[in-house]
Amino acid sequence: MGSQDCPSSVAVVPCEEILDICLILDSSGSIRDNNPRDGAYDNWNLVRQFVADLMDYFHIGRDRTRVGAVVFSEEVRLVFSLNTYSERRLMQEALMNLHYMGRETNTPEAIRVARQQCFNPTNGDRPEVQNVAIIVTDGVPYPEDRTVEAITQAQVMRAEGTRMVAVGITQIIDRSLLKQLSSPPQIEDENYFTSADFTALGEINQLVGKLSCVQPTEGEFLSFSVTLTALASIVQYEFHQSAK
Repeated sequence: MGSQDCPSSVAVVPCEEILDICLILDSSGSIRDNNPRDGAYDNWNLVRQFVADLMDYFHIGRDRTRVGAVVFSEEVRLVFSLNTYSERRLMQEALMNLHYMGRETNTPEAIRVARQQCFNPTNGDRPEVQNVAIIVTDGVPYPEDRTVEAITQAQVMRAEGTRMVAVGITQIIDRSLLKQLSSPPQIEDENYFTSADFTALGEINQLVGKLSCVQPTEGEFLSFSVTLTALASIVQYEFHQSAK
């Protein structure tokens, strides 16, 4: 893993697939609440380093892989769009400069913003290119009654054709939830990943990068067809809610 000050320079073999990737990054209070007391490292810096290093696995460019980023706590922000950066170095610098937010964990709203704003043609999403969402979190939605809606939003995102990859950090992560935030076949170390703590994120970086590149499986296409009816009803509900 690279230092906390700049992206890694380790040689990697980039993904040859052309993708539209949206990073969904948990920046809630628990991230820095769990910093070591001696100040040896900063968990938010380690998260930023992890995603910056992850970008080494992709050919970044207007006509290659595009990347956007959503950061969330209670508030949710699309911090940069798919069409903001066409150079890997500039995008990695932007990731290393993401501001910490703190407060609660509004996971369902983060996924919704990724769906509706990050994966939006106005913001650089390409209909002919596979969408991939990579969510990085250290816990569960908070308040906990947001969990069901987070799962629902993930189902809708997958039904829209987005491939979801989930990364959970620390031993207290809810593996069942992490599994439901990922795409089929929902197997650990294939569609969702865990890291024992923030300092161990570098150990799974290569695996996450490699498997985020994999084309959708037959199971994912089956999931797409099965959930189309649910998608239609949820989108209709969202429309009526926004019209109120």
